[in-house]
Amino acid sequence: MTENIPAKVVYGNKVRANNNDVSIFSKAWEEFLKKPVKGEIYAVYSNYESDYTGDFDFLIGTEEKNGEHSITINNGEYYIWKVESNDLAGVSKAWSEIWESDLRRAYTTDFEVYKTDGSIAIYLSVEANS
Repeated sequence: MTENIPAKVVYGNKVRANNNDVSIFSKAWEEFLKKPVKGEIYAVYSNYESDYTGDFDFLIGTEEKNGEHSITINNGEYYIWKVESNDLAGVSKAWSEIWESDLRRAYTTDFEVYKTDGSIAIYLSVEANS
């Protein structure tokens, strides 16, 4: 399912990461969760070196200013991948399914949204006509 998403700015702390060292994500989340947080939380993947096998920027934040960095999520069509369970295992399983899918990803900006109701969705930039 795709949805047209309006542009938004997310503020937080950014690290350079890759999927070969998952400890980077754990450390980033640990740092982020030390702060009080209001509203939805975004985990944003951008500035891809190539695809999910290369390096990329990873930013965790909110729409409220709360970190050193910011990123603009551009408006446009995003494929929405619903996460079945609202825990890390569910997120990890969803990403594994995404990597194994035939979805034609654009590798521009992808993001996870941790909603205040406890649900999680992954928004993926896709090539036109995907």
